[in-house]
Amino acid sequence: MSPVDWSLYLVTDPVIGGGDVVETVAQALDGGVSVVQLRDKHAGDDEFRRTTEQLLEILGEVPLFLNDRAHIAAEFRTHLHIGQDDVAYAQARELLHEDQLIGLSVGSDAELDAALALPGRRPDVLGLGPVYSTTTKTNAPAGVGPEAVAAWAARSEDMATVAIGGVDAANAHTIHGVDGICVVSAIMGAADPAAAARELLKEAYR
Repeated sequence: MSPVDWSLYLVTDPVIGGGDVVETVAQALDGGVSVVQLRDKHAGDDEFRRTTEQLLEILGEVPLFLNDRAHIAAEFRTHLHIGQDDVAYAQARELLHEDQLIGLSVGSDAELDAALALPGRRPDVLGLGPVYSTTTKTNAPAGVGPEAVAAWAARSEDMATVAIGGVDAANAHTIHGVDGICVVSAIMGAADPAAAARELLKEAYR
């Protein structure tokens, strides 16, 4: 597969903004979103599959990651993102084909050490953070700051890195050393998702 453009990675949320997730993503794509992750911890598998199908219809060459649902990622040949408390990385890797990427959330030195020590193929991308404190996730830890994220990225060797957690147009310029920024509410909660995406890209890479 062709190299992934990680510059603006959108994670969906069905609650923030209250709008239709697929429509919000469609608008965000117009603004320059380059990777999409479908995240919905409350949807049943059937609903999750329907949304996956709808997103695949509009994404074209933009990669789609599914959050946590390794079995559905295997069905649809999409990519997968897992957190530290989701399915084990080795188990997920066994379920997926070679061309399917796996992302892993990393929020501490110990978690990065564990990712670096994984035998065989490592995760393809690491979500590093939270950079800043965020209300998107319940019980999310306090932000570690952009310097800590840059230090983790520098140690990530051959794994791509995106910074996540509290990232918005006002602070995107503070993030450095990573392959991209990852946002949720900055786009999902925006009145104009396309304009929000353009502003994020302008501020992050100015």
